[in-house]
Amino acid sequence: MRRDDDFGTALRTLRQRITPAEAGVPASLPAVRRVPGLRRDELAGIAGVSEEHVKRLEQGRRKPSPGVIDALARALRLSSGEHARLRALAGFAASPEPDGLVPREVTGTARRMLERLSDVAVCVCDASWTVLAANDLWHSEVCTIPETPGRGRNVVWRAFTEVGPSVFRVPDELDGFRATVVAELRETVRRYPADVELASMVADLHARSPEFVQLWNAPPVPGGHADQLRVPSPTHGHVDLDLDVLTLDPGDLRVVVYTHAVPRESYSEVSTLR
Repeated sequence: MRRDDDFGTALRTLRQRITPAEAGVPASLPAVRRVPGLRRDELAGIAGVSEEHVKRLEQGRRKPSPGVIDALARALRLSSGEHARLRALAGFAASPEPDGLVPREVTGTARRMLERLSDVAVCVCDASWTVLAANDLWHSEVCTIPETPGRGRNVVWRAFTEVGPSVFRVPDELDGFRATVVAELRETVRRYPADVELASMVADLHARSPEFVQLWNAPPVPGGHADQLRVPSPTHGHVDLDLDVLTLDPGDLRVVVYTHAVPRESYSEVSTLR
């Protein structure tokens, strides 16, 4: 009798749990699938192994290597905890993670939020406030971070190095936002002392922005993220958006959700206030 906690059963359960869309598999005919989740051949194709190998793993007739487990975990979009459990079921230690480095993996939970919150603008940031992923509405309605790698995607960097008009409605909201993210960045540095890029960015911000230095050295103050901002709109002049920040664990991610402060049908009235 098979146990519920053996590697093969766990792998099959994880395969059946993830949808083709979540795994990045294009839609195919027939539209009505005979099996829930991914088929074996789909998982094998993403992970770079043979379908027969996946079949034997699920049936308990073959022992996986650590590399195959890691490839399957990436294909199945497993969290770090799920990945560690799968390795443990196969008799291996948890995959070593760089100690003291900012996690920069978009977890399965974060990806599901991006996919399911399709009627609002959403982006996912790491603990240093670098944008890792975003949905289509964020790109079309907010899109304050360019599609470029590096610090151009970091919210804190842009807040202290860019010149020009702010998207925030009033200066006090921008000031409060800057104070909040600097305090969070200081805590992030404490938690991830070995992250070289994070330390380098903070050092460069110290060199470029006296305001950043002042806030970095200031004692923590109660507060939070700005709750509203105004973004340019090519159609309506500007659009007011409410802003909410959710923290996801594991993964230490920030999910930033932008919702319309006024109904969409009121855009014509909003644009007259410009």
